Amino acid sequence: MRKIFLLFFVMLAIGITVQAQNRTVTGTVTSKDDNGPLIGVTIVIKGSTAATSTDVNGKYSIKVTNLQNVVIGAKYLGYEYQEVSLKPGELKVDFALVATNSSLNEVVVTGYGTTVKGKILGAVSEIKAAEFEDLPVANLGTALRNRVAGVGVSVTSGKPGAATTLALRNPVTFTGSSTIGQTSNPLYVIDGLISTIDDFNNLDASLVETISFLKDASAAIYGASGDKGVVLVTTKKGKIGKTQINYSGYSGTSTAAQAPKMLSAFQQATLLNDGWAASNTANTSRFSQADLDFLSTNPYDSWYQDLWHSSTTQRHTINLSGGTEKILFFAGGSYYYETGNYGNINSTKYNIRSGMTAKLTEDITAYISLNTNYSKSFSNSLKSASSTDTETSQILALITTPQWVPLTINGLPNGYGDVSGNSTWNPIALYNSGTYNKTNAQTINLNSSLEWRPKFVKGLTIKEQFGKNNQTSGSNQWLVPYTVYNFTRTGQNSKLFSTVPLASKPSQINSNSDQLQQGTGYNNSYELITSADYSRVIGKHTFDIMALSDLTEGSSGSNLLYRTTAQIPGVDQFYAYPSSTTTVQLNPGANVGKQSYLGKMSYDYAGKYLMQLITRVDGSTNFPADKRWGAFPDLGLGWRVSEEKWFKPFTKYVNSLKLRLNVGLVGDDRITPYTYVAVNTPASNNYIFGSGNTVVNGIVASTTFANPDVTWEKQRQTNFGIDATFLDSRLTATIEIYNKHTYDGFVDFSSLGIVPQFTGQSLTAVNNGIANNWGSEFDLSFVQPVSKDWTVRANVNFGFSDNNIVQVAYAPGKIGTVDALTGITIGQSSHTYTSSNIGYIATGIIKTQADVDAILAKNPNYTIGGVKPQPGFMNYQDTNGDGKIDANDVGLMYPSVNSPFSGGITLGASYKTFSFSINGLFVIGGKLQTDGQAKKPATTTLNVPVFWADHWTPDNVNAAFPRTDAPLIDQNSTFWTVSATQLRINNMAISWSLPKRISEKLGIPNLRVLASGTNLWTIINPYSYKDPLTSSYSDYPTLRTLSLGLNVTL
Repeated sequence: MRKIFLLFFVMLAIGITVQAQNRTVTGTVTSKDDNGPLIGVTIVIKGSTAATSTDVNGKYSIKVTNLQNVVIGAKYLGYEYQEVSLKPGELKVDFALVATNSSLNEVVVTGYGTTVKGKILGAVSEIKAAEFEDLPVANLGTALRNRVAGVGVSVTSGKPGAATTLALRNPVTFTGSSTIGQTSNPLYVIDGLISTIDDFNNLDASLVETISFLKDASAAIYGASGDKGVVLVTTKKGKIGKTQINYSGYSGTSTAAQAPKMLSAFQQATLLNDGWAASNTANTSRFSQADLDFLSTNPYDSWYQDLWHSSTTQRHTINLSGGTEKILFFAGGSYYYETGNYGNINSTKYNIRSGMTAKLTEDITAYISLNTNYSKSFSNSLKSASSTDTETSQILALITTPQWVPLTINGLPNGYGDVSGNSTWNPIALYNSGTYNKTNAQTINLNSSLEWRPKFVKGLTIKEQFGKNNQTSGSNQWLVPYTVYNFTRTGQNSKLFSTVPLASKPSQINSNSDQLQQGTGYNNSYELITSADYSRVIGKHTFDIMALSDLTEGSSGSNLLYRTTAQIPGVDQFYAYPSSTTTVQLNPGANVGKQSYLGKMSYDYAGKYLMQLITRVDGSTNFPADKRWGAFPDLGLGWRVSEEKWFKPFTKYVNSLKLRLNVGLVGDDRITPYTYVAVNTPASNNYIFGSGNTVVNGIVASTTFANPDVTWEKQRQTNFGIDATFLDSRLTATIEIYNKHTYDGFVDFSSLGIVPQFTGQSLTAVNNGIANNWGSEFDLSFVQPVSKDWTVRANVNFGFSDNNIVQVAYAPGKIGTVDALTGITIGQSSHTYTSSNIGYIATGIIKTQADVDAILAKNPNYTIGGVKPQPGFMNYQDTNGDGKIDANDVGLMYPSVNSPFSGGITLGASYKTFSFSINGLFVIGGKLQTDGQAKKPATTTLNVPVFWADHWTPDNVNAAFPRTDAPLIDQNSTFWTVSATQLRINNMAISWSLPKRISEKLGIPNLRVLASGTNLWTIINPYSYKDPLTSSYSDYPTLRTLSLGLNVTL
């Protein structure tokens, strides 16, 4: 027994001695930039194989010898390696790592969480709002133009309040998709909650921290509606520190980036006379020499010159932020106001966001945010223009009214009927009538969450997030009759105006629809997200597992009421209109809902081999019960090659290199709800039944077939990516190669004529479309500190893409017709089979009678558009060889009209307290077609672009343009094709900050003065008559805005 006790004590002594030789070192690793904890930092012991990693709180624990000094190091992607020497007995060491020039350490929002950029496995791009918040733009999306690879930005027009839309990787939609509620818009998510495009555009850039774009199957994390990509917005939150107040504001002026260049009165009259002379029109229909002499003096300004003026824009924002480790807060508000360029057009936006994060206990953190935005607009344009973003009918009247038509005569509004179909009207009389179109919209949003990190389960986070979104909208339109004045016509053809009132009818009333209208709408929704996330680091292994449920429900509806023919003039109240004229349009809308379940697992080994698996299951009320659920998986794999030992010798050339592959399935349920239910409508007619011809009233007729098989549109995506850095991480390169296969695409059969008319019914959404997209994207960023004071920056992004339609239903009647070129698109690429590439092959202007004789000698029956050829006509290729030029000769003009190389470029530089940035667009190659309105020949009521001045006449046979009465001249043809090559400066910003030595004395942390501009200069413009961003020169033009601003932090 004594031997046993002796052995026990010997072993105990040895154990105590061994224990005394070791120690456990603990600590925390943070980023020196913001003191935030760094997760997954590798902690190593120099000269030993011992290693560990930091947990979700940046903490670590590792055993080391206690007999001698040891060197402990911290290694993390995107940060400088750091090591500390510990003497025996030292048990704690913290690290504050310094970021390298590489952006790989940046934390990027990727959906229900964040990921270090160096470990992202999908095509995810991020941009910081600070890069564009100085720009004078109304919508957040407008500032993103040409800044992010694969993100297209479309601005409807320059009109205040006009919509801006984003498109990620050229999304595919099929026939009639818009009529069944489908959209090409990405899914918008703001601070973790699904939002609308209006919510996104109403955000002020000063309230936004970052915007991330999920462009590939990584969007499966938002499986429902993810196939068009996802835009993730993170707004600003409070930061630890004393309260700071920041004010930013600017004021600017705007006018057309390129004013329309139209024919003068003399040029238009001359052009018309030339045409009439060529066609032997009677002299009484022409302008006399006296008329031309009068018009050559330019007696009147154009309507555009009289009414167009520079507009103003201003924005003011104020933000407060600060807090302690227990409570963080942020509150901000913004005001934006912009006026129009004629009449009385304006748009106003208010935005307020407030949020607070509170650490209730060591384990529990609460967050709540209350936000609201309000927007309103006012316009007194034409009825057909004020409710649209392009104001086409109004702009068309201003620029195409011949310049021999005075706006006023003797100070009175001159009545005139223009080409837009406006009968005897006048814009000044309209503006002074009191007519208006007002709109308003308000959104109130609640975003709250409760997060629990129990100490007894390290790495576990349980979170509950709830959001409520209530949106209301309203519209009021008052169309008031007004008086215009008629004057006696003069001139040989009675097209000119005298100052003598028309005796038979000196004035008249334009009814202007005489209408009062009011509309309201609502869109309310809530979202409840419950998640559990477990993150664990075991040696070199890092695991992250998440389970999540997401429930959303919403309802929407609208109504419209109007009355006509006012009984009490000048009163914009319904009692002033007879009740018998009341028309009510009700849209009760629908209640919709979606239930989703998500599982996500991430794994990496030593930060070298990366894997992420996502599975999301969604159920949508937009589909019948047996078709309601869809599953959307995604797998991402990554290999950080530069972390391999064998690659180390190459890191002086390639500082970091990562290869990644992402494969997954995403879906879309965004169509009109309940298409699987038949629509029954009370019949407007009576029906006769039986042999007795009994008349039956109140019949309810079925008008729309139900589709019990409608289900999710799906898209299978594959994305291969390469991320690399060079030149000591000053140069960052990203390459994406992707393929998208869309199937079960939504097609609107009601627009195809497939359902026989005798049924009296239509069939809407059918899962019929199949399409393929493929392409590549390239992004290069460079940052170079030239000296202590100088830093230069550059970013270039560009890409290539193509597509084809594999399957889509089409109207049988189009088979064998010209319409089949664009109406039957199976196997076709939109780069080739697009409306702008369907037309005639022009062979040139027929210059002389000898040319005409030569043509007719070969074919005496030759016609162009049904007319015998004449000098000055445009001739075309007889593609079908039938001896005449008609619609049967229309075909493809070019193998492709797509620009093979285009992208965006951003350059910047800073010197001491000066900063400069410029963003532009470049396009090389490709084809564009002159817009349809510009092709139209001049008439006595339609003015045309100034390029028509160089038209064919017997004395100008080498003119650039044919006779304006040439057949088919207003149709698509190679004659109207221009090169798409362009170079454009989108925006520029210059700022100067008060030097720190002065600001510190004044107690002002930051004071910055800035100047900025948008749509500044088109260096290479494909069009001579308009800005290339303006779809048609008859739309509200693209505006150039110049502004001055101030930013102050207190």
